Amino acid sequence: MRYDWAFGTNGSDRSVTSVAMAGVRKRIAQVDPGLPLAERWKRLVLTHPTEMPSGGPVIAWCLHLARAAGLRPTRIRATVHWTPEHQAQVAGLLRGAGVPERGHFVLHPFSRYPYKEWPIDRVVEASDRIALAHGLRPVWTGSASERDRRLLSEAAARATQPPLICAGNLDLNAVACLVASSRLFVGVDTAITHLAAATDTPMVALYGPTPVRGWAPWNNLGSVEHRFPWVPGSFRNGHVSVLQNAPAFEREFSPDMDMQRPSVSMSAIGVDEVLAEVRHQLLGASVHSAP
Repeated sequence: MRYDWAFGTNGSDRSVTSVAMAGVRKRIAQVDPGLPLAERWKRLVLTHPTEMPSGGPVIAWCLHLARAAGLRPTRIRATVHWTPEHQAQVAGLLRGAGVPERGHFVLHPFSRYPYKEWPIDRVVEASDRIALAHGLRPVWTGSASERDRRLLSEAAARATQPPLICAGNLDLNAVACLVASSRLFVGVDTAITHLAAATDTPMVALYGPTPVRGWAPWNNLGSVEHRFPWVPGSFRNGHVSVLQNAPAFEREFSPDMDMQRPSVSMSAIGVDEVLAEVRHQLLGASVHSAP
């Protein structure tokens, strides 16, 4: 097959080089409007160098590129797919744990960076209270790392409502399938939360010192032009709830902050706040993606 266009969705060296080497007639990628002299080559190797927009959701950069190419998209939808084998794996896992269909919620408490994580004692309390208030079985997800497995095991021993632990035994497609089959997702600012958003599952996302204007979960069901709040703080966008303590964010956020230490901003989010948003999302109408 031969292609007419090559797109690069960011202005990194790798992205622009890949587009330039694709061997197609039209080459488009985003470039920083303030490129230093040493990086001006990026404009020379592209047929359609497009200035990178400032602020706003990062996913909207794709909209910017599409319009620069002469397209007129009417929606932006992040999608994730899974196979019948993934469905069977997830169904077997839940059935084996005695979880009825649509009788669970997913809680993902970990991130690659500790500054994005919620205190584990609050994770346990929130999990127990959601399970009791809404009659749902907790399913805790994590990576295959020794740290995630150990912390999940230790936390589960303190929970009054035993969670089903999935740490490293599902690939990303299966995790998406697991979330899509659930009633609710609760998670911190990490890749799994954005993956969960792509399933259109009602969700509550906990954000610490991360600017929500660029990195909040995307609502597929929203308008093509919808944007996140420019200022830090909690907000709702359809089936997506984001919790963030604005004063704590303002005091703590810094481009050079220590990402390997727990943050005050995450500790400022209370369990009662989370439970209130969970109730709002579970009582509201929800739309799930078809497998």
